[in-house]
Amino acid sequence: MVVPTPATLATAAVDPLRATGEGLYVVTLAGQPSAAHRATRPASGERFDRTRPAVARHQQRLLTRQDAVLAAVGGPEVLYRYTTALNGFAARLDPAQVKRLRARDDVLLVERSTVRPTASDTTDFLELDRPGGAWQQAGGPPNAGRGTVIGLVDTGIWPDNPSFGGLPQRVPGTASGLPGFHGACEAAERWSPSDCNAKLVSARWFVRGFGEEALASTEHLSPRDAVGHGTHMASSAAGRRDVGVEIEGQSFGRSSGMAPGARLAVYKACWSAPDPADDGCSTADAVAAVDTAVADGVDVLGFAAAGSDNPQDSLSRAFLGAAAGGVFVAAAAGNGGSEAGTVGHAAPWVTTVAAGTSHVYEGSVRLPDGSSYDGAMTARRGVPEARVVLAADAAAPGADPDAARRCEIDSLDAAAVQDAVVVCERGVNARVDKSTTVAGAGGVGMVLANTGPDSVDGDVHAVPTVHLDADAGAEVATYVREAGPDARLALVPAGGRDLGTPGVAPFSSRGPVPGGDLLKPDVTAPGVAVPGAVAPPASSGRLWDLRSGTSVSTAHVAGLAALVRGVHPSWSPAQVKSAMMATAYDTSDRNPFSQGAGHVDPSRLLDPGLVLDSGPADWRAFLRGEVRPQDLNLASIAVGGLVGRTTVVRRVTNVASTTETYTASVAGLAGVTARVRPATVTLEPGESRRVRVRLVAGPNAPVDDFDSGTLTWTGLSHQVRLPLVVRTVDVSAPGEVAASGGSGSLEVVGHSGRGAAVAPVASGLVPATPVGLSLRPGDLDPAAPTVDDDTFGTDLTVPEDTEALRVEVAGRNGGDDLDLYLFRGAELVESSTSDSPDAMVTVEAPEAGDYRLLVHAARAGNGSTATAQLTTWVVSRAGGSPLTVTPGQAAGRAGDEFGYTVSWEDLDPTQRWLGVVRYAGTDRRTLVRVN
Repeated sequence: MVVPTPATLATAAVDPLRATGEGLYVVTLAGQPSAAHRATRPASGERFDRTRPAVARHQQRLLTRQDAVLAAVGGPEVLYRYTTALNGFAARLDPAQVKRLRARDDVLLVERSTVRPTASDTTDFLELDRPGGAWQQAGGPPNAGRGTVIGLVDTGIWPDNPSFGGLPQRVPGTASGLPGFHGACEAAERWSPSDCNAKLVSARWFVRGFGEEALASTEHLSPRDAVGHGTHMASSAAGRRDVGVEIEGQSFGRSSGMAPGARLAVYKACWSAPDPADDGCSTADAVAAVDTAVADGVDVLGFAAAGSDNPQDSLSRAFLGAAAGGVFVAAAAGNGGSEAGTVGHAAPWVTTVAAGTSHVYEGSVRLPDGSSYDGAMTARRGVPEARVVLAADAAAPGADPDAARRCEIDSLDAAAVQDAVVVCERGVNARVDKSTTVAGAGGVGMVLANTGPDSVDGDVHAVPTVHLDADAGAEVATYVREAGPDARLALVPAGGRDLGTPGVAPFSSRGPVPGGDLLKPDVTAPGVAVPGAVAPPASSGRLWDLRSGTSVSTAHVAGLAALVRGVHPSWSPAQVKSAMMATAYDTSDRNPFSQGAGHVDPSRLLDPGLVLDSGPADWRAFLRGEVRPQDLNLASIAVGGLVGRTTVVRRVTNVASTTETYTASVAGLAGVTARVRPATVTLEPGESRRVRVRLVAGPNAPVDDFDSGTLTWTGLSHQVRLPLVVRTVDVSAPGEVAASGGSGSLEVVGHSGRGAAVAPVASGLVPATPVGLSLRPGDLDPAAPTVDDDTFGTDLTVPEDTEALRVEVAGRNGGDDLDLYLFRGAELVESSTSDSPDAMVTVEAPEAGDYRLLVHAARAGNGSTATAQLTTWVVSRAGGSPLTVTPGQAAGRAGDEFGYTVSWEDLDPTQRWLGVVRYAGTDRRTLVRVN
């Protein structure tokens, strides 16, 4: 029997969906919320109305069931109840309550509430107001979004900006003229009901999850925006038309939201903290905001904060409830950069938005020898040739040299900086704060230099500034060091210009999502250096500023959705999303994992010709695993693992006013053949037709990498385009097979992705002898675990070329609850935390190095001690008892079966054995277990 020794591990990050430590959790119950239930959801074209008697009865039933669940786990403190977009609650739970809830059949999800960071005039570029543009199609700017309400879950709003001007409400704090809408505007800190008007019709705030004690001193316990993020989003989505924008004395033209005729409802659920790194939106608050917004009756919902790549999480499920209730949901792809797989908000019922670069402000750094380095510059006033210093060489007496390098507040020596251009490095403090520091020290200009891969941003600075990328910044810095006191340069503005073909911003997060069977992001919209309203206290007193981020692009799409809903109120959220995707055009990037379907085109989205629709029944079947993601009726096709051949089905509907014939064509997809049947369809207005797309991998198809193309339906008056992404895999085989006996054999059958020969290669079989454990139940926080009487810890070393690592815990008492955690340093690699005496984790091809294994006893059936056996296998590529592979059936065509037999002899029957078969040239494996 092993006795644990006391020790402490480094703090570790834990997946919120697997967390068990004490804290605030969002619990989702089975049973449909009011917006999604068949008896209470709104009819097509209507908004959800919580005042209907049927809704009240259903919500009372949900609350009664919630009460029963809460009582069953001891009645924990509840912060929120959810009944409209989600059926559940937010409560403070201990580890035992978390696990008991996860073990219940009527509980779908228990997720630790975490803080999500926010994802921080374009009307000309989008040609909304040109003759025949979207505004004219909608009946003019005052009618663009008329009758719709855009709900924004963000940092609140600064209502005093002229972008939100409107007639006073007849009864302050209550909206009128919007049947079925039941928002409110109540008095709070620095907030009066009269702050709402005919434009801003409702404003609420949610802080219980974030915690009042965690707020920055500048925050307001009200809908009033303390940082400007939500204010900018609101003006971009539905700000008044033709409002003049001036920043630091420089005109940036006239501002208009995408849907100037729409109303705004603000739900403040994102907050600032003393440390900006802690700013963001608590899951519990965000879900409460979504739940309330849908209950109020919004038509469109915008959420511009980070999201999960898991469509099963609490917020995604709340968005599903919103979409089921007829609410279009737009969410930010994220600002995670250009690395693959960084995109958030992966749920198919959400429109996930990437940030495009549509307008650039340019300038250059010019050296005396004529060398010139181009960058971002918004100032129209340049700096003639002047002395230049490196901020790192101009630190104020007693200042931290690193702070001076970044031009942090009060870090520069005025004597060294006076009348000079200063080269400042990006990082830590806000970009505009750096130029404020330069100006305060007497500098006349700034060169802002990236120190690594990052965006180059057009900000409005306190002194003329050129923002350079890392390479150009390094070259300018080298010149200044070598020239010494004689170093001089000029800052030369080139002005702003629209890009004929927009790009995708470097910071905008990219796909694919895990598995690759859904395409994200969905669309791209303007998101770089966009002028909009802000909160003056957080913006050096400015009413306006330039902002970049997928939050900005999300606001554009939310506004465009309101524009569409104002013209087509009966269209479902999926149809609105389809219209945006099917009419989008390529960016200069042309990569579907960067741009989605492409950049939104408002001139076409009101009359797309064909749309694709899907609804809550499809989405719930997808969550249950009953429908393949690629079979959802989306305006894109993504196949993350094509094994030879497959068929996907789409259903297209004619939403035009006339009968039209469409012909299908496919472009791209090197090495994969795509056939569409029928290739031609004729549809009357309102008529739908199923079409099949057959994908077949050829022998030259790229393996384990995505290829892209387009499926285009061309009619007489419309052209509808769907992006295609396909990843071909060489082998599909069972993940694990099992047998018993000291000697024996087992047949394994798989499929060949391209019809080529498959070469299975076996490792040896590795034995493992169980180790007995005896633990006293207690609490464990996986984020800061400690080894003591309730937790056993041991170290594992994984050598190079390890095929698989497996750990099993088998409890001896059915009433015990044992959990398993595998760490590598501070990273939680894998865990198994069900409410049972058994646990298992498996890691294929683990990274070589040292691991830490913890076994924790959360409960003992006998009330005192939990006992178990711990078994560990480390399967290397070589060594072990021989596992022989005998080839069998060979595949002839792509997708055909192949087979082989594995056999073994003279194994010790008292031990349990594990081996691995890998398939040469691929990363696929089949584990072979012999008991």
